[in-house]
Amino acid sequence: MRAIVFRFVAASLFAALTNAQTFTDCNPMLKTCPPDPALSGIYQHTYGGEAPNFKYLSSKDSVKYGGKDGAVFRIAKPKDAPTIISSFYIMWGRYEVVLKAAPGAGIVSSIVLQSDDLDEIDWEWLGGKPGEAQSNYFGKGNTATYDRGAVHPIDSQARFHKYGIDWTAEKIDWLIDDVVVRTLKPSQVKGDFYPQTPMTARIGSWAGGDPDNEQGVIDWSGGPTDFTKGPFDMFVQSIYVRDYSTGKEYIYTDKSGSAASIKSNGGSIMGGGANPGTPNLSSSSSAALSSGSSGSFNAPSNSGRLSSTASKSHPKITLAILAATLAAIWFY
Repeated sequence: MRAIVFRFVAASLFAALTNAQTFTDCNPMLKTCPPDPALSGIYQHTYGGEAPNFKYLSSKDSVKYGGKDGAVFRIAKPKDAPTIISSFYIMWGRYEVVLKAAPGAGIVSSIVLQSDDLDEIDWEWLGGKPGEAQSNYFGKGNTATYDRGAVHPIDSQARFHKYGIDWTAEKIDWLIDDVVVRTLKPSQVKGDFYPQTPMTARIGSWAGGDPDNEQGVIDWSGGPTDFTKGPFDMFVQSIYVRDYSTGKEYIYTDKSGSAASIKSNGGSIMGGGANPGTPNLSSSSSAALSSGSSGSFNAPSNSGRLSSTASKSHPKITLAILAATLAAIWFY
């Protein structure tokens, strides 16, 4: 019995610690939060300089501009985690990035859609596995299991590819070079954890193999990372984001985290269709955006991954740690 309990404690602590690095500034399932500014249109940017309407979640100096391959998201030392996040949200939509993933054991490249209540849709690439890409999703920050991912063969480090996410109420498609390689429907998701709330767009890389990370993350990422072999560069050529809804902002009308609770101020949900609205943005440069069998894998959620010194905790982490600790004491 004691061995079983401590295995439970270890698993709970791992889930809690992993969840601590997936963050939200304000979770509308827990309290009243400000409205989410809507894209309400199409955003495009080809990298020659900074992407307007995106902000940095880490040091601005870790993203380099001006090279022939576009923006360079560079990891050169421990705690580097170059990451940008859109200032706008989409409520159902399409997200495409043309990139070449970073090499290096323990290095993780990613593009992500994530909401305030921790709905999440990912593309991820492990530096030690240059022949694949991983698709993944999470709902409402639920990390009770890590069986939502799939692996797709692709030469992710050898050349540029366009990776896409097409997200609607009916399904999520993951695409590589405009070919659908995976489809997920709400009926395939256990519980009410289908991603369904307004999302920001994120691009970033981080060192899962940093020795300060928990062992489960280091093992999943293929680490530990040998920083003497760096720098480890992810190259990004262009971004395309399309909001399938319209309006000025998206509002959570209750704490359910359901799509039905989301209302648009000045527009309509799924109102974009073939004629998207005018983007609520400053001007941005235009962009001309230039498959195989899947296998399952186990991976943590990492869309909000920052260097460990800057990580923010999800409110549920304290309860998870407390429950695990009390269980250990009770059964010891």
